[in-house]
Amino acid sequence: MSPDSDAVRLSERLRQSTLAYFDVLTLYVGQKLGFYEALASAGPLAALELATRTGTHPRYVREWLEQQAVGGLLAVDDPTADPEERRYRLPEGHARVLVDPDDPLWQGTRPHSLLPAVRRMPALLEAFRSGGGLSHSDQDEDARVAQASLGRVAYLTGMAGWIASMPDVEARLRREPPARVADLGCGAGWSAIALARSFPLALADGFDVDRASIAMAEDNAAACGVADRVRFDVRDAADPELAGRYDLAMVFEALHDMPRPVEALRTLRRLAGPAGAVLVVDEKTEERFTAPGSDLERFNYGWSVLSCLASGMAGPGAAGTGAVMRPDTLKRYAAEAGFASVETLPVPHEGWTFYRLHGGVRS
Repeated sequence: MSPDSDAVRLSERLRQSTLAYFDVLTLYVGQKLGFYEALASAGPLAALELATRTGTHPRYVREWLEQQAVGGLLAVDDPTADPEERRYRLPEGHARVLVDPDDPLWQGTRPHSLLPAVRRMPALLEAFRSGGGLSHSDQDEDARVAQASLGRVAYLTGMAGWIASMPDVEARLRREPPARVADLGCGAGWSAIALARSFPLALADGFDVDRASIAMAEDNAAACGVADRVRFDVRDAADPELAGRYDLAMVFEALHDMPRPVEALRTLRRLAGPAGAVLVVDEKTEERFTAPGSDLERFNYGWSVLSCLASGMAGPGAAGTGAVMRPDTLKRYAAEAGFASVETLPVPHEGWTFYRLHGGVRS
């Protein structure tokens, strides 16, 4: 293929990427202003009707509706009708993606994750120049919403099956006396909450450095009716008083963001003690770097450049892991933390790999 053909193809790819970004940003508009919910509950609606229901200006609403219909996110009953009379609706199945946060296909949280990356761009550019990092605890409200939402349904629907891949741990969580579980980097708490819902005898403690996320986690636990068995704390999980208290110590989708992952793994091992289990769940990656790469590799590298690496570069002694933490990297960290071996659990998941770490701490 000629260089000119390569240039044309890349130019078209970036044009399509711009269209996709428009989809994400206008999704945010529709979500924040309640447009999708109104259409799902009362559609088809004309621009004035939707504006009246949502307390917005009809001219802006009409432009948004037309853009959504042109992009195929919404359907219009009669495209030839007068602009003020056209009636718009959600096509069959689109409510699952745009409205229902309990559906595995819901994508409403995507703009909440991308917009914070744009807002932090000046700071990220400076980090590129200086080699510094950006603290994960400085994230804004949209970032917290995204973090809380992206894995929520997966946790609530998949936790029991994931734990079943460790039969001895599953058996312990189902018997008396109540097993204790530590969740490191718990964020909004859904992993700990899901575990408590899946195992009614278990007691879970979630730890995170972000106080606002802990507040969200406490609210979520109360709303799910498990606040009596799930507690959240900003407390340092490396506190010696916590050593050996837990039958299972786990970290979900957070180790690669931590500036000192080896210390975090040492903490997990101390929490679990000689008899407890340690579970690490992180991004699914290829065994080695290849280019061009799969869509999943592109996805992980995108987040790594825009967010995850900067989190892992914060503070002295930062490891700078990034989102593409390959299995060999995790195994190296585990060995440095004193674990004897790393087992990849037989858990089918399109985006995550489940690791069980074995062996006592040697240092």
